[in-house]
Amino acid sequence: MVDEQEQPEAQKDVAEDEEMSEEEEESERLPFPNARVVKIIKDNLKNEHQIKKEARLGANHFLGEILSDVAQSMDQEQYFTLSIEHFNNAARKYREIGLQKKRIQRIKKVLEKQRAELDEIIAEIDLHTQ
Repeated sequence: MVDEQEQPEAQKDVAEDEEMSEEEEESERLPFPNARVVKIIKDNLKNEHQIKKEARLGANHFLGEILSDVAQSMDQEQYFTLSIEHFNNAARKYREIGLQKKRIQRIKKVLEKQRAELDEIIAEIDLHTQ
């Protein structure tokens, strides 16, 4: 009877070891330590959320792709030593995304205001033509 109880525990240990080795293999294929990526995400969330594995892995791979793109841009430099200026130039398009978003919002507000003025003019014209 003792053997029957020990067998499920041994299977649990084997399953846990397999799970740990899968996580270790996976972390070796990731561009960054996954725990650090998850910490950055959670530090920037206002509400408490559980982040699914696919989202954590997707974020990690995405960050790796961004850094690869920045590195390729820096590789175009003719200088042997690359400085922060070279990094900033290569990363500029990612940093300007927020500025572009703000510009788009301003343009939308202007267009909405113009649409409201046009609707008002159309309403006045309709009143005078009736």
